[in-house]
Amino acid sequence: MQTWKHLGLNGRDSMDGTQLLEVPSGFFLHSFPVTPVWVGTTISMRVLVQNLQKRSGLATELFTEHDCPEVMLVQEINLNSESYSFQASSVSSMGYGTAIAGSKLDVSNVKSVLSPYAEFGGIIHKKTTVASIKSIQFVSFHGYNGQPFKSIDKLVAHVEAVLAKLSPGPALFAGDFNSWSQEHIDRCSQYLESAGFHLAYSWPYPGRDQPLDHAFLRGLELKRSDNYTCSSDHKGAILELELG
Repeated sequence: MQTWKHLGLNGRDSMDGTQLLEVPSGFFLHSFPVTPVWVGTTISMRVLVQNLQKRSGLATELFTEHDCPEVMLVQEINLNSESYSFQASSVSSMGYGTAIAGSKLDVSNVKSVLSPYAEFGGIIHKKTTVASIKSIQFVSFHGYNGQPFKSIDKLVAHVEAVLAKLSPGPALFAGDFNSWSQEHIDRCSQYLESAGFHLAYSWPYPGRDQPLDHAFLRGLELKRSDNYTCSSDHKGAILELELG
């Protein structure tokens, strides 16, 4: 049986954007366009997670800059400013909210989940996008903020509302949790863990000791993670995931 090994990105791809394959003895070495890799029943993919701070065109810019990740989960997108196409989104009439894109992949079972509680002023509800790509559910989460009171209970209620929309099976639940204290993320973790998730990666917010952005996994393995800076006030993350 033929076995293929993905050699990854970060300078190990050819100059024309194709990726190299290492094959067993007796097979030819060849290249193919950037795409997720299936090794038997194993799925490997790179996922970019980013709060965009409503920066015009930033998602499109990051897609190119970070070597065309297979999946993008973004929050505070300015959707009308993007030339890159997002197959799933939950946005306001002005185009602000969350979105999910699958590069060269079918996106299905799209759901939009509003926070049960409005932000201060009673008008804006934080929006979350849920979608399936292959056999994996993805959640682009922008958690209840609650300025100036920063209610933990209302953030947890938002997490619970999203969990209620998920089916059993492998999933990535990631984004900007607005976890202003350790208690915020501890309480969210408690509910996510009860649904089979574990906290796999948190990345720093510039100027703060407490991270706001987190990635929780269920039925997936985190092979590699990193974060980067961009024109947004949030750092972004690149996650290399495997399902096997």
